Amino acid sequence: CVTAELVLGQPIFPGESGVDQLVEIIKVLGTPTRDELMAMNPNYTEFKFPQIKPHPWTKVFRQRTSPETIDYISKLLVYDPKTRPSGLQCCTHTLFDDLRDPNARISNSKPLPEHLFVFSKEEQALMDAELTTKLVPTWFKEQKGGSGQPSGSAGDSSGKSPE
Repeated sequence: CVTAELVLGQPIFPGESGVDQLVEIIKVLGTPTRDELMAMNPNYTEFKFPQIKPHPWTKVFRQRTSPETIDYISKLLVYDPKTRPSGLQCCTHTLFDDLRDPNARISNSKPLPEHLFVFSKEEQALMDAELTTKLVPTWFKEQKGGSGQPSGSAGDSSGKSPE
């Protein structure tokens, strides 16, 4: 929701109460299916919601919103929590491809921080080979001797690059 609100500049699901907010969510996402209700909260599977079709994402956001941004948010804002991407999976979305460009720069024209592609042991444990390949650019792996981790950081779980 926060990402959508940053893009919109206002709450995506405004409401004075939980019920108001749920109505706003249904107006955008459409009526949840029985399976989606079960995944969210098994106590509500018998509750009858009004049958509303989902509102197209392209009409939720301004026309100038990039298709990548809309796609990213649409993957996050789904009823079933099990179908949402993990935090690390989110980082592989095409919306963030520019960060993996070797020529990427931050606003002051400096290169991106080196530790952007250095992951803690805990993060690495959550990553399979496919996810690692998508997250860590080839140029970074080659620069760091194939591992994608700066020398001396393999045991470092802080996620910070060594000084």
